[in-house]
Amino acid sequence: MKLRFEFESIECTAKIFEELAPNTAKAIADSLPLRAIANRWGDEIYFETSIDCRIAENSRDFVEIGDVAYWIPGRAICLFFGKTPISDDKIRPASSVNVIGKIIGDPLELRNVKDGEKVFVELIK
Repeated sequence: MKLRFEFESIECTAKIFEELAPNTAKAIADSLPLRAIANRWGDEIYFETSIDCRIAENSRDFVEIGDVAYWIPGRAICLFFGKTPISDDKIRPASSVNVIGKIIGDPLELRNVKDGEKVFVELIK
């Protein structure tokens, strides 16, 4: 499964690996398409959704550049392209996230997304 993220400034695609977190991936797919407002937290973009998935699957305290994840407490989808304000030598989310996929292409292009931009997310084939 692939997702397209259309921000006001850029567009990117992510490959979702359903086997990593099947319940989370299904909850996200079932909620699409969706519209939200992007928030920046260091080199992370996250946006709140109406997705209500409370199952910790493939949950990690550290992530890699390009990871796509779901943050259970914030009901948010997160895109990581560098360090967050609490990172040290590793990229650290605010709390554990369910990692579900990877950005296809250069995740550093996400640096162009500004706080408050609109985002549209859809499933693509």
